[in-house]
Amino acid sequence: MVSKGDGKFVIWPIYFDKSVSRIRGRKVSKKIAVDKPKIDNIEKVAKELKLNPVLEKKSSHPSRFWKSEGRILVDKKNSKVNIIRQIANKL
Repeated sequence: MVSKGDGKFVIWPIYFDKSVSRIRGRKVSKKIAVDKPKIDNIEKVAKELKLNPVLEKKSSHPSRFWKSEGRILVDKKNSKVNIIRQIANKL
């Protein structure tokens, strides 16, 4: 479990999924969202942005607990919204 003192944000693939509504968990506009975002691609972009990503492949987003899509932990180098947008723009 990640806590506030760890200095990390949790980034879920659902944040970038074009097929998911904002209410269900998408965090970016449909213009920059992608079809079926892959955790490996998100990790690669986070590395390019020098966010020191940590991949956790067995995690499930709370709203999709039946899907083990994984998550990425990234350094808190900016606000979470800005980090999510930076990643989305490069996906």
